[in-house]
Amino acid sequence: MTIPIDNGYFPPIVEINQDRGRCPICRATLLVRSPEEVVIRNAILKVDAPSGRVTAKCPRCKAWVEVPLKYVG
Repeated sequence: MTIPIDNGYFPPIVEINQDRGRCPICRATLLVRSPEEVVIRNAILKVDAPSGRVTAKCPRCKAWVEVPLKYVG
């Protein structure tokens, strides 16, 4: 078991292109939109609980990309 440490390092977060749902760095498709749902494909999600911001890790270039989700809980 590992003990998390609070070292204060947070990798840079880039915003996703809302029109196409692609990573702005490597252009990999992360979001698939339909009228009823938003699907985030093949990504690890990270949630910042105090702000409710959700980011996804791009499977190709490993950049953290902000996605159009909000954590409520």
